[in-house]
Parts: sequence; structure tokens; C-alpha cells
Amino acid sequence: MESFRKNILQQIENIATGRIFTFRDLSFDNDKTANVAILLSEQSKKGILVRIEKGAYYRPRKSALGLGKLPIYQDEQFRYLTQKLNGYITGAYVYNKMGLTEQVATTITIATCYPVRHFRFKNLDVESVKAYCSDCTNESLIPFLRVLDAIKDMKHIPGTTEQDIYNRVKTQYFSHYSVAELKKVITLAKNYPPRVRKAVADILGDIKQAALQREMKKTLLPTTRFNMNYKTV
Repeated sequence: MESFRKNILQQIENIATGRIFTFRDLSFDNDKTANVAILLSEQSKKGILVRIEKGAYYRPRKSALGLGKLPIYQDEQFRYLTQKLNGYITGAYVYNKMGLTEQVATTITIATCYPVRHFRFKNLDVESVKAYCSDCTNESLIPFLRVLDAIKDMKHIPGTTEQDIYNRVKTQYFSHYSVAELKKVITLAKNYPPRVRKAVADILGDIKQAALQREMKKTLLPTTRFNMNYKTV
């Protein structure tokens, strides 16, 4: 039992300070789950670990200035939350970072295939929304998904108009995409609502990508009428 204890403690020691971990990050036999839970609880009571929520802990960083234990960084909170919900951060927080709005979000939005109810995590208000890509944790796709999310949310991004978002997405992103990247955007956009596909088609027309615009338009019913509050070129 002592060797088992030492093994688990060594695994914990090898996890970087400030990094949130769960049972899944430790290697042990399934029949030892209860023993590991007791050990983690014990380490938490001693102050060696900090408990975030049930089954989630981190080793706190110690301040060199005598300020005691340092809290986990926001980036690490985000990493844990996106892993927990199997999704990616989107919404107003990201739109601010993308230069689409100057307003700062008070709620963190995570896109996931399995949305859950609004909850609070440490000092963060967290909501989840539907992801329109089953491979939404693929790091190479997330930047494109965020652009499509911004188009989807253009009516609701604070401190902006639909015309603002349309112009900014077009000039800051679409205008700089390669043809291969534009084709990737089209593939992803096919899973989004018709209004998003309509806006993507309009942007492709504005940047003189007629062939790609036609491909995007094929995903729309010719009889559908849209009330879009922006003007194309």
C-alpha cells in the first residue's frame, strides 16, 4: 500500500503547479479509485493540493514575495473548462479578443456538442452553446469556427451592428484566407444555420471568389428570403 501511495504522490508531483488535474490524469487500477480519492482529499486538507470541485485539484504555486498560495491562472481555468465540456471558448469574450467588439464579456461561453445549464466556476460565469462541428476540439479548426460563430451571432454582439461585424469579418479574416482556407470555411459553414451560409456566400462574392460563392449558394434553397441588416459591396 505504501508503494501505491508513493506512486500516486509522485505522479501528482510530476504535474505542473497550477495545472488542474482529475482522476483521468493519474494512472492506477480501477479498483483503487476509492484509495486515490482518499489520498487526494488528504493532500487537500494538508494544503498540498487545492480542490476546485469534486474530483478536480491543482498544486498551488507559492509566491516568492511571501503572499502565500497563488490562484490558478485564467488560461488554466479555460483549459480545464473546455476539456470538461469537450468544447472551445467562443462568444463575446473571444469576439473582444478578435477585435470585433470593444466590450468586455462578463460570461464565458463554451461551444460544445452537449450543452449544459449555466453554472459558476470559481470566479467565472459559464454558459454553453451548441457547437456546429462534431470535431470542435480540433485546434486547427477552432479559429475558423470562431469566425463562423461571430457571423452567427452578428445580431447580438454588444456594441456593434450587423454591418460592423460583416465588414470586420470580411476584411480581418476572409480577405486574408488562402483558397484552401476558404474551402475549409465553406465545409464547416455547411453545418451552420442558413443565415450564416447566406452571409458567407455574400462575403465570398465581395472578395471576388465567384466559384466558391456559387458552391456556398448551392447549400441554400433558392426560394428562401433573408432579412440581412448589412450591405454587400
